[in-house]
Amino acid sequence: MKKNELLDNCLAILQTIKDDKKSLEKLLKFMEEEIEPKETNVKFLPDCKLQIDEKYRSTVKEIAGYLEMGHTVFVNPETLEIDSMPKDYDPIVSDDFDFDYDKVEGWIEIEPLESHESYVIMETFIQSLPEGEEKNRLADAIEGYKPFANFNRLIHNSEERENWFKHRTHWFEKYVIDNYLDKIKN
Repeated sequence: MKKNELLDNCLAILQTIKDDKKSLEKLLKFMEEEIEPKETNVKFLPDCKLQIDEKYRSTVKEIAGYLEMGHTVFVNPETLEIDSMPKDYDPIVSDDFDFDYDKVEGWIEIEPLESHESYVIMETFIQSLPEGEEKNRLADAIEGYKPFANFNRLIHNSEERENWFKHRTHWFEKYVIDNYLDKIKN
C-alpha cells in the first residue's frame, strides 16, 4: 500500500472516532508508547540545521520558502535552478504573472503541501509548547471553524511567533529533504 493510501486509511479511522474522547485517549497513548516521534522539537533547538550536503542547503531553503508561500516549485536537477508559480495560477485569468512552462519541461515538480499536512505542522508546534494558557488557546483555535485563520491571528500576536516561524521552516525543509532531495541529486 502506498504512503498516501496508508495515510488516507488512518485519517478515515480518525474521522470515525473524532468525537469519542475515550477512543482518542487510547489512540494517543498507543501512539506515544509505540511510535517513535520523527520530528525534532525545534523550540528547544532554535538554530537547528538538517544534516545535508552544503551544496544543496541553499536549494532546499529556497524550495521550502516557495512551498511555505503555497507555490508549486520546479527544480532543474542538473543546474539546481529553481522556478515557481502560485498553486492556483491560471494563465487565462492572470495578467500579472507569466510562467514559461517550456522552460521547466523535464524539471522536478514539487507540489505545495496539502491542507492536512499543513495542519500537522501547526499541531506539532502546539504540542511542543509548555503547558499553559498560550498552548491551550492555540489548541482551541485549530479545533474550530477556520483553524488556519484562527491560528495565524493568535500566533502573530504571541510570544511564540518566532519559534513558530522556525518550526514551520524546519518542517518545510525536512519535507523537501525527505521527499525530493534524492530526486534532485540524481
